[in-house]
Amino acid sequence: MTTTQNSQHPRPGTGGRFSRRALLGATAPLSMAALLAACTGGGQSAQETARAKDGTLRWWDQFRPLTETFENELFAPYMAEHEGLTIERRQLDAAELGEALQVARRSDQMPDVHSTAGLGATPAALIGQDWFQPIGEAVDFDSAPIGAELYEGVHRFDGKLYTVPLFSGRIHDATPWVNTELAEQADVDPDASPATWDDFRAAAKQITDATDASGFVLPQKDTQFLNGFVSWIAQTAGAPGGIDWTTGEYQYATEPFLDAIEFLKSFQDDGIMHPSSPSMGPRDARARWAAGEIGIYMWGSWIIGGLTVDEPESIERGIQAWSVPRQDSTRHKLTRGPGTGQFWVNADSPYAQEAAELLAVMCGEEFQATLAGAMDQPPVLTEAVQGADVHPAYARMVEHFTEDVRISPVPEAGNPATWKVVAEMTDIHPNVGEIAQSYLSGASDDLQGELTAYYDAMSTERERAIEAVAAQGEDVSLEDWVFSNWDRETDYTADHYASR
Repeated sequence: MTTTQNSQHPRPGTGGRFSRRALLGATAPLSMAALLAACTGGGQSAQETARAKDGTLRWWDQFRPLTETFENELFAPYMAEHEGLTIERRQLDAAELGEALQVARRSDQMPDVHSTAGLGATPAALIGQDWFQPIGEAVDFDSAPIGAELYEGVHRFDGKLYTVPLFSGRIHDATPWVNTELAEQADVDPDASPATWDDFRAAAKQITDATDASGFVLPQKDTQFLNGFVSWIAQTAGAPGGIDWTTGEYQYATEPFLDAIEFLKSFQDDGIMHPSSPSMGPRDARARWAAGEIGIYMWGSWIIGGLTVDEPESIERGIQAWSVPRQDSTRHKLTRGPGTGQFWVNADSPYAQEAAELLAVMCGEEFQATLAGAMDQPPVLTEAVQGADVHPAYARMVEHFTEDVRISPVPEAGNPATWKVVAEMTDIHPNVGEIAQSYLSGASDDLQGELTAYYDAMSTERERAIEAVAAQGEDVSLEDWVFSNWDRETDYTADHYASR
């Protein structure tokens, strides 16, 4: 079994998306359908004939913190029970994985199982281009503990099950991770989560003033990260997310988004933010935090798993997880769609049965507990964390997720045809992340104007895409983005779609 190192975890706030231009190096706006056609040769499978079984099941992913878990707890036991089968795993950075998959598809060398990190396309769009094959007939996943987490348009397409969620959708990537040693030096209680933005900024300033470290870091180099991160902060100020599901309208020009970016800029204006923030990506910021240069870093659940692999001394020094602060005393719930599928079986793989069986093991209670112990994304069966060997800060973070995050609707679960609208839409620039980056750097000062322009452009582009897809005979309209029975205080379950 081989493993290629150098991984980067995809971020939930961005969905691990690559821009459409980055997908193929395009220089002009193109629809996702056109890009996929360019990538796969007119929309047909790049593999002319199914590969015969050769004794090797090839598996590609980007989950570096899960390396030992996959190899020792999943692959090794399965190979021991299946003589003559070798599982060969290749691990890549998320962006590199997307590029490698494109090359492999064109050259008829696709793995049997892989994630979609770095591809920048919706799973439904990839299914429409014959990338994958269903797994529901190989294993009865509906009777498994994760059966209630399976959604049409997310895991099922045209009634066929293609993937299963291994990780919980009840997450965000704005957890404040605290260096407890620095906090204690500054007389900040590392176990007491600041409730409001003002409280949080005051704690970060205390660390800046009382230590040689910066109180806060915001990696500003990666606009994809910023695009998702700003949305999380805007939600703490009352925004329902990028879309208000009760109306279907985009929210980018609303006051919570404006306030969120101004709040982030205040750390810079007050000298609390690490001076190298503009040149950092998320992994750079984690390394600086681990080195003791920063007191608080807001990032995703996988930070402890990554630190365990790369900088274990930073965990020994002390780490704590705070609940994400809200703008004021109103504890708005954060919302996110249901847990998506991480792994998919290639359409021409002869190992569909074996792949489905491996995914079934991963969905089982025993492996879910093992998965929790890797301290990456929380497992879809979040209760498995309670009995798992995890750091107390990781367990506390999962408790915060349970309290703070609710599952929101997703249009494709209500009408799978909406994925064609998303595929038809071209990227709009500058997006929220790029606007925030420009404003934070001082390159622009009309924040409200740029957010409004983005809102207008996104609304217009979605309307155009809906009309284009409807003209192709699909029954789709703006109403497919409206869920009048949505309440951000409660989970939107599979049953809610029928009564919307």
